Amino acid sequence: MAVPAHDTRDYEFATKYDIPICWVVKQDAEDCHVSTKAYAGEGIMQNSSNMKLGLDINGLPSKVAASKIIEWAEKTGNGKKKVNYKLRDWLFARQRYWGEPIPVIFLEETGESIPLLESDLPLMLPELDDFTPTGTGEPPLSKADSWVKTTDSSSGKPARRETSTMPQWAGSCWYYLRFMDPKNTRELVDKAKEIYWSPVDVYIGGAEHAVLHLLYARFWHKFLYDIGIVSTKEPFKCVINQGIILGEVQYIAYKDLDGNHVSADSAVTSGELQQEIIPREQVTKSGDAFVLKHDPNIHLIARAHKMSKSRGNVINPDDVISEYGADSLRLYEMFMGPFRDSKTWSTSGIEGVYRFLGRTWRLIIGLPSSNDTFQGRTVTEDGEPTFEQLQSLHRCIAKVTEEIEGTRFNTGISAMMEFINSAYKVFP
Repeated sequence: MAVPAHDTRDYEFATKYDIPICWVVKQDAEDCHVSTKAYAGEGIMQNSSNMKLGLDINGLPSKVAASKIIEWAEKTGNGKKKVNYKLRDWLFARQRYWGEPIPVIFLEETGESIPLLESDLPLMLPELDDFTPTGTGEPPLSKADSWVKTTDSSSGKPARRETSTMPQWAGSCWYYLRFMDPKNTRELVDKAKEIYWSPVDVYIGGAEHAVLHLLYARFWHKFLYDIGIVSTKEPFKCVINQGIILGEVQYIAYKDLDGNHVSADSAVTSGELQQEIIPREQVTKSGDAFVLKHDPNIHLIARAHKMSKSRGNVINPDDVISEYGADSLRLYEMFMGPFRDSKTWSTSGIEGVYRFLGRTWRLIIGLPSSNDTFQGRTVTEDGEPTFEQLQSLHRCIAKVTEEIEGTRFNTGISAMMEFINSAYKVFP
């Protein structure tokens, strides 16, 4: 405030009314501040000495100077350091029936709000046949007249319960603590169990969680830490955002008004060109590009979109399971690519995983026979393994262990595929 050299609006005001401008911050030691606009950044202090007050911050970086000014103000009794937070009240109430009831009552006589005693908890929702909106602006709970009207346990004075309920965040922000001690009816979580299990090792959720659930969960957890309920300042050690699964790749060609294909790398997109989706069997790869099989000079656009009903590219898991089995679906989802990246669905990819599981089954179990037994398995009966067999096995174990811990499931599965390939060679 009132420092025109370093505030844009103050600078404009000072120049308009010919008020002298004193530069107290320069960008660096060589800067002489011949400028036509305010400088609001960090820099080196100048013209900032007052020997009567015993304060000289000339030559100091502006951040260091700010700390020294605060220190001087506190020491001389002229001020006190204070941190200001831009906090806003949390809109916590919901005008609906479902949700945790708020344990607060209001005295009929004065309207004073009083929290329920711990001995009056838990506060349960009343049974309601009609929990639709009232039409008066009152929440549905206001219909439960016998529940709403109560008395203050301490004074015996008549009171009314709060009829708004808590939002979903009230229950969804600390579920991980109840997982540690789900049957505890005396407290939120047993102290010893919380110390043993906390904090959560890995939290996996979409990127949208960073500004929704994680924000509220951390807020809730830090409050519980402040009142001594939990032992850790942070609820989660590690947060991983998984990538989404995109629909199958679509191959798009351009056609001119005469119906002739135009190569995508030379086409100028305009209203005169039309797009045509090309079936996968008519496409081949040439270097880094996808082209038409019958005309390799025509380059295509390969594009995958987020699955949605409107695009018609949704893959129904039930259909996949009925054809390839649930194990194939699960394994393929982990094998598609790095866990944190978005991946493109490919039916040919799940076929490959299905064949891998079949090879594994035949290697260990064998082929089913007509009498509900298995025969012809590749592995011999249990016996002492050879050095090559042990080497192949333990390389696989080490690799899979390392990749699982790093959430690199796709490369861990690749290691298992390599092991099965080598097993067909090293197992007689």
